[in-house]
Amino acid sequence: MDIYIKSFNRAYLLHRTIASIYHYLNDFDGRIVVLDDGTPQKYLDKISELFPDVQIVKSPYYEQKSKDILSNKTPEKVIPANFWRDEVLKGTEYFILLEDDMWFNQPINYKDFTKNIYDLKMDMIKFLWLKNSKLISDNIIQKTDYFNIVQPKVLTKNHFLFDAIFRTNKFKLGSLAIKLFNHKLELLKYYHLYMVAGGVFSKRYYDTCWKSSQNNVDELKQISQLLKSKINSFNLGNTKNEILKTTIKFTASDIQKEKFATVLDVFKFNSILNEAWYNNQNTEYINFTDDVSDEWIKNCCVNSDVKFEFWQNWYNDVKKNYELMGCDLD
Repeated sequence: MDIYIKSFNRAYLLHRTIASIYHYLNDFDGRIVVLDDGTPQKYLDKISELFPDVQIVKSPYYEQKSKDILSNKTPEKVIPANFWRDEVLKGTEYFILLEDDMWFNQPINYKDFTKNIYDLKMDMIKFLWLKNSKLISDNIIQKTDYFNIVQPKVLTKNHFLFDAIFRTNKFKLGSLAIKLFNHKLELLKYYHLYMVAGGVFSKRYYDTCWKSSQNNVDELKQISQLLKSKINSFNLGNTKNEILKTTIKFTASDIQKEKFATVLDVFKFNSILNEAWYNNQNTEYINFTDDVSDEWIKNCCVNSDVKFEFWQNWYNDVKKNYELMGCDLD
């Protein structure tokens, strides 16, 4: 079972992601493929030196985006969704999809785990939900040594009704729903069925989510496409415990975070951190227990064009937003 990692200009985090795979996935025998969308070449070269068995595949936008980053320009805001889909569909029937801000923090026997997935024909297994019980279903229909198989209960499995209530407000059904029940909570339940990355996918499931040509991440559209394809035909689940961690201390771009990016130059910030990592400046921050320390970030910002206080303000805003959704980031 292959592992794909979506990557964009955060080599300092990508290092941790790959290292955690080798550290925690016992008897791992699959491919690790980095799907990169613009990380400057010298950082990818260092990743290749550290992990020579890892394959790096570049998106169609790679050359222009990496050129813009090196020129201190903001790259075009286009998501390589078709590239991700086409690449994962070339690989194994089931695969793990990660992002470069995720890392394993629990050991697992990879061969036994993979056998369970193939034997039970799983389509999606979540590894990560930020301790937010609202993001996983409690309707468990079967338990294995590694994961629970669930049958999520949602407001409607009819994609027309889902669109009207949660996407388009057709016939003002969305406006009516807000008056009748907790609209946000009911929408969160659909994430029992869906995730962008951070677990196992079958080709069938992933292709269904991303079947239409997309240059952005429209999560509600992908959920609608799943419902249209008869969601009951998919086998869904989550690991018994969270075996992945993620960080919200960094962002690859300001897409979907524009309201937080007014005082932080994201691309300049990532360039500073990439350079610190590249020059082996305090790389002891790469561990699997704790997130990158504020102290490391502060040291990287010394004598740079980015003030540490700007990052602090940005991070505090982002953190509050996650906590309001019920996530526990400690």
